[in-house]
Amino acid sequence: MENRAQKFSVRSAYKVAVRLKNQPKAEHSAARLHAWTWKEIWSLNVPPKIRTFIWRACSNCLPTRDNLHRRRVRVEPTCELCKQEPETTTHILWTCPFARNVWALIKGKIQKCSNGDSDFFLLFKQMQTKLSKQELETWAVTASALWNARNKVYFEQFQPQPHIIWEGARVLLEEYQSFMEAQRIA
Repeated sequence: MENRAQKFSVRSAYKVAVRLKNQPKAEHSAARLHAWTWKEIWSLNVPPKIRTFIWRACSNCLPTRDNLHRRRVRVEPTCELCKQEPETTTHILWTCPFARNVWALIKGKIQKCSNGDSDFFLLFKQMQTKLSKQELETWAVTASALWNARNKVYFEQFQPQPHIIWEGARVLLEEYQSFMEAQRIA
């Protein structure tokens, strides 16, 4: 390490070490502001890939057509499934008729929740306040299943039926939670 005089000293090395030690850890730009929401995402009893998916969706970093278009990728931002609106995270996972057909299959509060939020993070916060922990976990796994179904449409030209998407999400959640419970007991 060198100081202004361009000389190495133990003192300058110590200052650098202290500065590096006290650096904040990497985190979402709004992590402190919305700590409760981020903590809720990471505490969901769902597979880790689902928690990561929900974090990415809330951070608006999924490669939706709208996000790709804004990053100057030559792609039409309109949703390929409904051809009505730009394919944003909230649209493809919540408001698109494709998604609404899946959400309509779920009994309880989920299908009664408003679909007016345009920001997925705000939608998650709304779900966080309106749904029980189990319902929020069901919601998260279903959102991930919708993303996977969307990818099947784009990359495999195959559109799964809504009841198949919902059933796959339900079974995944059930099996994961049963496995985790068995691990806890053992």
